[in-house]
Amino acid sequence: MKAALLLVRFAAAVVGDDRYREQWEADVVGAPELGLSPLRVAFGALVAVVFLPSKGTLMAPVGPLGIALKHAGTPRGRVLAIAVVSALLLLGGVAMLFA
Repeated sequence: MKAALLLVRFAAAVVGDDRYREQWEADVVGAPELGLSPLRVAFGALVAVVFLPSKGTLMAPVGPLGIALKHAGTPRGRVLAIAVVSALLLLGGVAMLFA
């Protein structure tokens, strides 16, 4: 049981969220009542860490081209307008970032 709790605490530390730590610790403690192995529940938490989205370390690229491609089934004029407006907003944001 102690090893399972240590694994869960490690997994929560990797994610960086105390909410997960509390939930996963409760899952480990309650696992024997359900006939589950606490160690297997802890390994499940480790697997979840691999598939949880990270907190702001990597963001999917979304820019004018991505927004325009999202509307690819629409007429070309609308796609061009979306791309131009998005590019202007992006350039404005970059200008404010370095101003």
